[in-house]
Amino acid sequence: MPDRLPLIYDLELPELGAWTTARGEKPYRARQVCEWLYQKFALVFESMTSLPGALRDQLNEAFALPGCEVLAEQAGEQTSKLLLGFVDGAEVECVSMQMDLSPTFCLSTQVGCAMGCAFCASTLAGCERNLSAGEVLAQATVLGARHGRPRNVVFMGMGDPLLNLEATLTAVQRLTDKAAFGLSPRRVTIATCGIVPQIRELAKLNLGVNLAVSLNSTREEQRRELMPGAARWSLAELMAACGEFSEATGGQPVTFTYVLLREVNDFDADADRLVHLLRPLRHHLNLIPLNPVEHALLRPPSEQHLRHFVDMLQRRGINVSVRRSKGGEIEAACGQLRRRHRN
Repeated sequence: MPDRLPLIYDLELPELGAWTTARGEKPYRARQVCEWLYQKFALVFESMTSLPGALRDQLNEAFALPGCEVLAEQAGEQTSKLLLGFVDGAEVECVSMQMDLSPTFCLSTQVGCAMGCAFCASTLAGCERNLSAGEVLAQATVLGARHGRPRNVVFMGMGDPLLNLEATLTAVQRLTDKAAFGLSPRRVTIATCGIVPQIRELAKLNLGVNLAVSLNSTREEQRRELMPGAARWSLAELMAACGEFSEATGGQPVTFTYVLLREVNDFDADADRLVHLLRPLRHHLNLIPLNPVEHALLRPPSEQHLRHFVDMLQRRGINVSVRRSKGGEIEAACGQLRRRHRN
């Protein structure tokens, strides 16, 4: 592992320009460095062959790249998950999911998670710390070096992005900057368990990104049991904040995810309450049958019951789809690889 040099991804692009010009380089050199970092996914400065050798040496002496190492990898037919280790011993997961011809990258924003969701392995050891924006971007570049340019980026890995909002927003800015990754904001999704004040902050910023909210229950008491970290805000407050986001962004729909748990939140009454909650909003509902690999006490619904639940929602005007875990065959649900590596 490298010494504790500053991570180059933590430099804002103007800061990188100032650093290169301070060393007597022309402004276009900073643009070249950005191209190598964020479009060619160079992971060592020596590979940046369009730069003078002296500048490559200076970069190598001043900054860490990529600032992490691959500790473990799991690969399936459509999914590749990496466990990355940073200099201080922090370990995070990131995933590349093949969607049609281009990958979608799933990035983490925290080391672990403090939300305590009953069906997620990320939260079992709590949250150790926030990631810097550069550490978030390092995941994207390491994945990019292996799988090519992403079509979409989702902040759905370890941690809640809205609990690390500043770093998340900086990473979004770099992902959508034409001088860096150059993704359309519509290709970026921020997922949250439902941190109401930060949802409202996102609404005010109107970045053009997508918002995904983990719902998972239509009853206050049950949601507190399943998602204790989100229990500070009521369902009414959450839905109001999501409505503000949709209104502020010109009617952009909010995606709600709902992990289906057999005989827990998959009754007909749950479908009725989902209709009541979602129909007033511009929405899309993703039903996710539980990945049962590590959850012996929680089980997914049967296929027959899943079809029944979907049919109930569709007949009453809910925009719903079923999202299958692309990582099921490699046990790639959030936190599983990190947990096994530590054990």
